[in-house]
Amino acid sequence: MNELVASLGIGILLIVAVFVLLYRYTRMQGKQVALLVFLAAMGVYVPMVILKWPGMDVVAIHVALYGVIPYVLGIITSHWEHQERMGVRNEGRWFHWYPAILVGFFVTIAVVDSIIITLAQQGFSNPVIQALAPEEARHGRITSVFPGTIAHDFQEKEKDYNAYLRQLEIQKKRGWQVNQGFLETPHENTPTDFRIQVLDREGRPVEGAEVEVRFLRPSDKRLDQQFDLKELEPGMYGVQVRLPGKGRWYVVGLIRRGKDLHETRGWTYIEPEGHTAGQ
Repeated sequence: MNELVASLGIGILLIVAVFVLLYRYTRMQGKQVALLVFLAAMGVYVPMVILKWPGMDVVAIHVALYGVIPYVLGIITSHWEHQERMGVRNEGRWFHWYPAILVGFFVTIAVVDSIIITLAQQGFSNPVIQALAPEEARHGRITSVFPGTIAHDFQEKEKDYNAYLRQLEIQKKRGWQVNQGFLETPHENTPTDFRIQVLDREGRPVEGAEVEVRFLRPSDKRLDQQFDLKELEPGMYGVQVRLPGKGRWYVVGLIRRGKDLHETRGWTYIEPEGHTAGQ
């Protein structure tokens, strides 16, 4: 079951259950119960969000629905209380157009956003994909998932980002010269030699370093690949790379020797399988 749907469904059921119990077995009015239930829901949900951040869209959906449900229940019970005070039963409208518009707006936003997030995380079902693009689906060349990749996830926290800027300044002063790339045109699902050459400021080989390269797929982080390079000769490090998708890949190279760390970034393009020059 999708985590988003499950958490929303369970949360709403608990909110309704707690509201009914408090309203039935306490002397609080509907609006008081609604406020108390909303605060209790936020008191449970906010710590969970802090421990495991699911993304702003997911948080917004939960806060909206966890607030709308008690609000609706508070309106209904307040109308009942008003009818009892007036000695009227089942007469008149108890749900006016302005709260209806507000409730409808939040529910619509939550439903649409839930659909978008679910499609981004899980994609369309196979029958839908085959109906929309039968040829591409038959050859397995299509995906409707967009989990994405965060090449600069250090920017999520200011402290980490500032540390990264300091690292860049140290790296610039060190003056290492790094050349990297494939020895021949890379194709998807085809092993291809990848090399990284590391020279110091004077052009001497940097030997004995630990070198790794990460190939990040912007459209689908599940395809991300990481390789450790071996030193083939002084200052020259290499590995055979086999990438599972054509198109653009983000490349991050990390070179460590002792306390020194050097990072390079760039892009590469992977040709379709079986593609040759001139086609």
